[in-house]
Amino acid sequence: MSDVNATAGPSDSGRVILAASGRWTSTSWSSWVATRASMLQQQGVRARQVVICPDSPALDLVLMREALMRLGAALFPMRSGMSSDDILVLASSCGAEWRWCSRAGLVQSTGVAGPPDAPAAALLVKTSGSSGEPKIVMLARDALDAAADIANHWLAFGPEDRWLCCLRLSHIAGLAILHRWWRAGAGLVLHEGFDAARLAQDLQRQAVTHVSLVPVMLDRLLAIGAPPPASLRVVLIGGQALSTRLARRALAAGWPLYPTYGMTETGAQIATSATSLTQIPEAGRIGPLLPGVEIDHPGTGDEPKPIRIRGPMLMAGYANPARRPGQGLLGDWFATSDLGWVDQDGTLTVVGRVDEIVLIGGQKIALPRIAEQVLRAPGVQELEIVGLDDSVWGCRLVVVYAGTIDEARLAAWCKQQLAGAERPRAFKRIAALPRLATGKHDRVAIRALAQDGV
Repeated sequence: MSDVNATAGPSDSGRVILAASGRWTSTSWSSWVATRASMLQQQGVRARQVVICPDSPALDLVLMREALMRLGAALFPMRSGMSSDDILVLASSCGAEWRWCSRAGLVQSTGVAGPPDAPAAALLVKTSGSSGEPKIVMLARDALDAAADIANHWLAFGPEDRWLCCLRLSHIAGLAILHRWWRAGAGLVLHEGFDAARLAQDLQRQAVTHVSLVPVMLDRLLAIGAPPPASLRVVLIGGQALSTRLARRALAAGWPLYPTYGMTETGAQIATSATSLTQIPEAGRIGPLLPGVEIDHPGTGDEPKPIRIRGPMLMAGYANPARRPGQGLLGDWFATSDLGWVDQDGTLTVVGRVDEIVLIGGQKIALPRIAEQVLRAPGVQELEIVGLDDSVWGCRLVVVYAGTIDEARLAAWCKQQLAGAERPRAFKRIAALPRLATGKHDRVAIRALAQDGV
């Protein structure tokens, strides 16, 4: 059954929410937000304070987001089901004064005394920590507004359009959709998580114009043979690299793909394709930088460099108990762990992370490029290349993958297709690669699998 009970029609345009529990127009939604904001204020929530909220039910989080904005307080969404001890750790790390209990319909004190003179923040978001320790990003209201307005202009998202959100609302990709919708005065079709069949149905039924997906979601839509509806103009695809094989399948099926690159620290996207793809892009090729975004020392194709970013959507800094801004920034620049370059035509290409360039026998090897090549092997569905220490060569490559081809046949294929230092030396087949809640591969868990018995 669909997550949306209403059907689309001419009177449904504008700032409307369609969700499993019903449909809200701009007027009815605004009244509900005002009621929630008044209740929070009566319970003690004040401007510049932080409220930790579970990301499920999704509709309740959307409501809390707007109510807190009215009060000048900040939302800190967390994954639903976290223990009280874990919530206290989060609260202590950023000075969050309150936690929202949706079942009881009230806020409770965390017991943490927040800083009385902290600069105002609108949103705190925990990074995924796919390859390291997670951090909490602080985003100010003006940064969120800039990110949403630039994205809406770039992707032509306006009052007559609808964005379907099926991403978790404790991560920036889902939260950014909410702010774009809110700034555009558009329609929002809200799903409680991702289900390929439900999503395919509502793309058609609700005249959806925009949707955000990570590659694994796109792959599952293609697997069930879901066609893109005539109304759909933009499929914003990000979170991890779009493989050549997946791009080829999606383009053949007619999906309007817009590869994008961004992160929590930049309020989501900072580079996005200017139009939907008409041909398979080169590995890592994204699109132009969005207006207002600068890349320092952009590197070249022969010598990719760490990407440093400056722009109006940049975070205020990583959270700390005093919520002081600036932590994690170099002046007004943010240094990422990604490598890339900007072409003469202004197109950004991202070739991986600094820790994905390894030395084997004195030769620099880019792990994402090897992964893209091994993905072409018949019977490989998904994979990660892991570089492990080697006492002779400095590093050896291990393929952790899911698919129908066995290790011996994949090793033989790699021996034929890849030479010298680029050839993986060990292979580990598993049922499915572990993922984070964002849909990204869990690189910490995958590295542990590569080290286990190889």
